[in-house]
Amino acid sequence: MQVEIIRMPADPERQDLLEENFRLRHRVRLDRDDNQAVNTLDRRGVDEFDTPDAVHILIIEGGALVGGSRLTPLDRPNLLQTAYSGLVHGDLPDHPSLGADWTHFYVLSDRREDERRTPESAALFCAVMEHALKEGYRFLTFVLPLTLIQNCTSVGWRITPLGAPLVLDGCPSVAAWIAVDQAALNNVQRACGLSESLRRAASGAPDMSRRPGNFS
Repeated sequence: MQVEIIRMPADPERQDLLEENFRLRHRVRLDRDDNQAVNTLDRRGVDEFDTPDAVHILIIEGGALVGGSRLTPLDRPNLLQTAYSGLVHGDLPDHPSLGADWTHFYVLSDRREDERRTPESAALFCAVMEHALKEGYRFLTFVLPLTLIQNCTSVGWRITPLGAPLVLDGCPSVAAWIAVDQAALNNVQRACGLSESLRRAASGAPDMSRRPGNFS
């Protein structure tokens, strides 16, 4: 198993992988929600935040894409502060330039085991935290159904809500944040049994995300 980090625009080989990610995103959501309203003519799970600002973290096993996720800097247009702004009633823990919004986490349906953490989702948890730490982020935000909160707390992460839960698509959900630091990475690696990095260097557009102290 390995992790690919991709930004847009990517080289042709990785652009094909990114397009496969968009198609799998769509397929997994369709399978999970059983909702034809999310169907699209091009079968691509793309939204307006799939821009060069976003980083796509993809899990490859046996040469096949089996899972993925996305990080978008919080000082750029992002899903949390637009579509899910009604879930946010508290302050962010630090300047937006030091945070990223974590979205579109998925693992292929045949790799999931009810609510239990699979090797693919474990690798994705580790890769997301490792990448965030390397990029200099101090926190990650996300929106998660309350039924899945244990997936984060079980890897040693402390979840801090940004507001009260609301019902989204029939499921009580909450916006929250987690700290990005070495302890968080150590905890998730220990919990998932992954002591070494699976991450390959990012490919694509130059890294424009902010580092601590640079709020321009």
